[in-house]
Amino acid sequence: MEKIDVDSTSSHSAICSDIVLRTGKRVRLIFRPEIVDNAANPEARVRGRFIYQRKGDTGAWGPLEKISLASLKKGEGYQLELHSDEVLMLRRDLYELARLHREVGIPQGHAQFLKVENNLAELLQLGQLELAQFLSANAVDAVKVFSRVLHWLANTPEIAASLALDETELPKLNALISHANVRAILDDWRKDATNPSEEFWQEELTKHSFILSLLFAYPIVVIRGKAYVGGKEYDNRHGNLVDFLARVPTSRNALLIEIKTPVTPLLGAEYRQDVFPPSTELIGAVSQVIHYKESLLGDPHVRQTADLSLSEPRCLIIAGSGQAELIDDSRKKALERFRERLLGVHIVTFDEVLRRIEDLHALLA
Repeated sequence: MEKIDVDSTSSHSAICSDIVLRTGKRVRLIFRPEIVDNAANPEARVRGRFIYQRKGDTGAWGPLEKISLASLKKGEGYQLELHSDEVLMLRRDLYELARLHREVGIPQGHAQFLKVENNLAELLQLGQLELAQFLSANAVDAVKVFSRVLHWLANTPEIAASLALDETELPKLNALISHANVRAILDDWRKDATNPSEEFWQEELTKHSFILSLLFAYPIVVIRGKAYVGGKEYDNRHGNLVDFLARVPTSRNALLIEIKTPVTPLLGAEYRQDVFPPSTELIGAVSQVIHYKESLLGDPHVRQTADLSLSEPRCLIIAGSGQAELIDDSRKKALERFRERLLGVHIVTFDEVLRRIEDLHALLA
């Protein structure tokens, strides 16, 4: 891509890179443009002059001797003829400079810009439907380009600073990226809604750990998955690994998160009419996470290493599907009675997690 150098000459004007219209072995013709703030006619953004240059002995181009028009005698004159391709080049480049001034104004000091190639310019002129069709047909390359653009934004301080001051573009860009990410997660989770593998769901939540923050009324930071929370004896056995160890940033309070599957039973068989006890699997998960909590409280080294407070850890279990299992009011009330009376352990079903992701998706949309 061709670069455009811009050097300010005042707060209202700046000299731009020469437009080379014609080049010979020793002489060339250029147009030296200058972008300007024109108070009388704001749409008149570019002025400039034609210059003939001669190549010196060092290979550098320098101006030919100037001849004043005031020296012309009666009947004399000068004529400068441009070929059609030179006029086309000049018209195109002056249009780009006018567009540059319209978008960024007069940069102060020295600045450098890249000219957009014709094929990229044509791509930017496509409507939303045509652009979507083109990108879908070249999905792999589109993702690569998008990744490079994001990398460029992250590593270009002046662009990042400009975006940070923009009240619309940066929030819009953040929302679009987040919306696409959440939509992809929703598609995957709906497809695997009955996956019985705990390992699969642990890996999914490891990849998208921000979802865990949706389950609390305050932000959390996931320290790590499959975290050691103490419990080893002298023979190096009985170590306890919780699925996720997290921390509340403000209080440094620990959070222990245990992951089951959407097909984990929530309730056992009916004990009496309309009375359903918790399932063995759910009782086991509660006992397990309480055991992990006691293990963490009894190991000061782990708490110190993970920068955790001495407060009693909070516990979360993600298990089962209310939509699939709680098919009547009796079963719904049975689960609510059980989890509302648990002290220090919070139980959330996978479909409740999915609904929170859907709410976030709707908000971003």
